Amino acid sequence: MFPQQQLPKQPSHRVRLPMVRPRWAYVFLAINVLLFFAMELTGGSEDSRTLISFGANYAPAVAAGEYWRLITANFLHIGLLHLLVNSYALYILGAEVEALFGHPRFIVIYLLSGVSGAIFSFMLTQGLSAGASTSLFGLFGALAIYFYKQRRLLGDFGQQRLISLGFTLLINVIIGLSPGSRIDNWGHVGGLIGGAILGWFLCPHYELINPFAEAFAPALKDKPELSNGEVMDTNSLAKQAVTVGLFTLGLVALTIIARLVQS
Repeated sequence: MFPQQQLPKQPSHRVRLPMVRPRWAYVFLAINVLLFFAMELTGGSEDSRTLISFGANYAPAVAAGEYWRLITANFLHIGLLHLLVNSYALYILGAEVEALFGHPRFIVIYLLSGVSGAIFSFMLTQGLSAGASTSLFGLFGALAIYFYKQRRLLGDFGQQRLISLGFTLLINVIIGLSPGSRIDNWGHVGGLIGGAILGWFLCPHYELINPFAEAFAPALKDKPELSNGEVMDTNSLAKQAVTVGLFTLGLVALTIIARLVQS
């Protein structure tokens, strides 16, 4: 009798996901750095008057009608350590989210989740707050939703990333609740919720495509965020325009509620 031979295992087919080269994450990073040095040159980033003049989230000023602070506060930082920590997070986390979601959806998630966090901060705190962490927690929420929705496609890797994100969130919660942390926890909560909601609707929807069909659709070659010749992302910001519009209206309504709470 001949020894039984084991058949070689069939190699698993690895699908290359369509991704883009990060761009806007670095643009936002540069804006944060430039504004930080501008504050340092005009009074100091830790000076309350300088922060307020540059657009920090200050409840009495927002309640008086300066709603633009809900946007500008997300680009300001208090002290060099604050800037360095958030810059590193934006460099790593922002680049990953932009690569997966594409440029337009990344911009929407970053800006609107930042506003969402700023509104929560305005509604539930009285202090002076600033920083990109509201937007960063929004990116965190969107990325967690991404790996949750793609858990079957990504297999063990997706599950490991989801667990890693949950562990990172737990660490941030512990740090935020520690005595003397001076962290705007409500801003983080608002950003996380906003990012998770936007991430749910703006998350890429992957579909396998026939490589021969690409010959009849050459336009796809100019849109790497939609296709790489193997997989197509069938979701887009244009398809979710109504959802994003409703989310924005929800932020307006939440701002009105926050104004009433502060009053």
